[in-house]
Amino acid sequence: MNGPVPRVRRDEVRRRLLDAAAEVFARRGYAAARLDEIAHAAGFTKGALYSNFAGKHALLAELIERHVRTQLAVSQVEIRAQDRPDRALEDIAEVYARGIVEQGTWTRLLVEIAQQAAHDPAVREVYVEVRRALRDELATTLATACDQLGVELAVPADQLALTLQSLRLGLALEYGTDPDQVDRSAVTAVFTATLRGLIRQRGTAGAAAPSAG
Repeated sequence: MNGPVPRVRRDEVRRRLLDAAAEVFARRGYAAARLDEIAHAAGFTKGALYSNFAGKHALLAELIERHVRTQLAVSQVEIRAQDRPDRALEDIAEVYARGIVEQGTWTRLLVEIAQQAAHDPAVREVYVEVRRALRDELATTLATACDQLGVELAVPADQLALTLQSLRLGLALEYGTDPDQVDRSAVTAVFTATLRGLIRQRGTAGAAAPSAG
């Protein structure tokens, strides 16, 4: 018997649209991706997309935030599992490097968005807001992690967060254009050297560590 089609919950609609946007952005890039293509891939109309998101730039902002927060949580779990206070800085650097090398699609997308934001006010508005929020969260996480690890920052936490956020984007661009020379070991070495210059060992303890987008 045919009956009324069950209404899809709003949170499920948003999740499916975000998943579809991630797939389309990864395949076509942000600039070339079309909203009707994203809506179709999610199984909805473009009207359903607009009832949940202001546009492509809003989809992008939420995608970046969701991805970075997920990676932050995963990175903290990975560092805790290794439980090597004496190699905490090296372990953090390896997490950053692996994120750049193994997540090539997201790396390319983040670089593209940064470039797009430079000349598109709508993209810049949402991108800057997300980057600032993630930077503030990273600064808080860094301060907490350093206390747990028994180390102290040589610079304010917000300055270190900005340094790591910028370094990640720059190294992602270098890796994307020259992966043979700027490989995983080179990226790890740069992060390790940077962390050693900005974080001082104070003692020993077990803990968490951050990653940023």
